[in-house]
Amino acid sequence: MRRDEEEPQETTEPGLLQGKTVSRREFLKYAGLAGAVVGVGGGLGGLLAACGEEATTTTAGPTTTAGGVTTTAGATTTVATGPEPPAKDKIIIGAARPVSGVNSFFEENAFGPAYKLWVQDVNAAGGITVAGKPLPVEMKVYDDQSDLDTSMRLMTKLMEEDKVDFIFAPCSTAFLFAAAGVANAHKYILMSAEGGATTLEKEIEKGKLPYFFQCLSYSNHNQMPAFGEICGELGVKTAAVIYLDDLHGIEYQAQAAVYLSGAGVDIVSNTAIPGDIKDMSSIIKQAQSDNPDAIAFFSYPPQNILGMQTMMQLNFNPKAVLLGPGGSFQFFYNIFGPAMDGIMFEGASSPNSGPEVKAYYDKAVAFMGTNENIDYWGAIIYRAELEFFQQAIEKAATLDQDVIRGLFETEHFKTSMSPDTFFTNHLLDVSSYNGQIGQWQKGVPEVIDVGDKRTAPPIFPKPPWPAPAA
Repeated sequence: MRRDEEEPQETTEPGLLQGKTVSRREFLKYAGLAGAVVGVGGGLGGLLAACGEEATTTTAGPTTTAGGVTTTAGATTTVATGPEPPAKDKIIIGAARPVSGVNSFFEENAFGPAYKLWVQDVNAAGGITVAGKPLPVEMKVYDDQSDLDTSMRLMTKLMEEDKVDFIFAPCSTAFLFAAAGVANAHKYILMSAEGGATTLEKEIEKGKLPYFFQCLSYSNHNQMPAFGEICGELGVKTAAVIYLDDLHGIEYQAQAAVYLSGAGVDIVSNTAIPGDIKDMSSIIKQAQSDNPDAIAFFSYPPQNILGMQTMMQLNFNPKAVLLGPGGSFQFFYNIFGPAMDGIMFEGASSPNSGPEVKAYYDKAVAFMGTNENIDYWGAIIYRAELEFFQQAIEKAATLDQDVIRGLFETEHFKTSMSPDTFFTNHLLDVSSYNGQIGQWQKGVPEVIDVGDKRTAPPIFPKPPWPAPAA
C-alpha cells in the first residue's frame, strides 16, 4: 500500500515531552528548497510529484472541501456604491498543523486554541464583513503529524488543490522557514505562529518574502536585546548558556552572545544538548563549578523541565535563571510551584499589562476549561495578529491577497494586545508587544523589561530553592 493510500494513523507518540527536533540535514534540505522557491517564484507541485508522494488528508475540525473557491478582488466599477461583495458564503482558511506527533502540544495549547477561539468569536458576531457582506469563517486543518515534509506537502495541497482563501502557519521555527518560501511562491499571505524569523530576516530585507509577516517575538526581535538590558541593570557579570542543538537553540545562543557581551556579561560556557537528552547532571555540575551569575536555557519544555529538576537536585541556585519555550506557560508554575518564583522566561506578557490583556486571558481560560496551559508569551500575540488580520480584510473590502498584503504593510489597528498594532518591514513592531522577558513572582507572570512595559521590578537574586518536602 502506498503512503497516500494508507488510512490516517492515530499517533502513539506521547507528545512534546518526549522531545524531538528537526535535524540539521532536514533543515538544510528545506533551506535550499525555500531559497529556490523564493528565487524562482514557482510552486512545489511538480517537485513534490517527482518525489512520488501525495499529502495525507487527515483533517481536524470541519472536513468540508473548499472545492473551486477562488479569491477575487472587488469589481472595478465606477458605481458609487463601492466594491461588490464576494460571490461566496464563507471564508475558508487552511492550515497544516501538528494535530498529532511530538509538536501536538502546541496545537493543543498555543496557536491552536488561539485560532479556534478567534473563529468562534468571529462567527458568533456574524463573520468577517467583506464589502458589506458578513462571511462566516470555516477552518480546514490537515494533520502534518509534526513532520516537516508532510507539512509542506499539505500546505501546498491547501493552496493548489483545495484553493482555500487564506492559510495559517505551521508550528516551529524550522517549519516556518520552509513555509515562508512556499506561501510566497503561491502569493498567499502567511502570518507566523509558533516560530521566529532570525534566519529569514535577510530575505525579508531584500524584499524576497513580500507575503510573509512575522508576528511572534524571537531572539533578536527583541528578546535578547531586552535580556541584555535587564542583565546590565541588575549587574550580572557572568552567564552559562545551555541550548538545544537545532535551529531554535542555535539562533538564540548566537544572539545571546551578541547582546550579553554588549551588556558586559561574560559567557563562561556555551553547551549544546540533543533533544532526547535524559540526564543533564554533568552539564549542570560543570555550570555549577563555573559559578555564573545567570544561566539561560534556550531549549524546549522537555529540556527546560529536566534542567530545572537537575538544578534543584544539585542545589545549584544561580542569581538569575532564564527559560525558553514552556517557561511562560502556567503549567510550568503548576509543576514546580514556588520554586518558579524569580525564574525568568522568554515572552512576555502579564495580566497586569492592561485590562484588555487580562480580559483575553480570562476568556482563554474559560475557552480551554483550565488555566493549566495558558501561555504568557504567544497567546496574546496570536490573538492580536488574528484581530489585525480580520481588520485588514474588512478595510480592504475584498479577499484579494495583494490588496490585503498592502494594508498589512501600512495600517495600524487596535488589538487586545496594543492600541497601536502594526508591522515595520514585515516584522510586528517592537512597540506593539507587551514585553520581551517575563518573571514569575508569587505565582504571577510579570513583564520585567527595562522601560514603560515593565509590570513589576525584577527579583534579583532569585530566592533559594524551596526545601525538599519531608
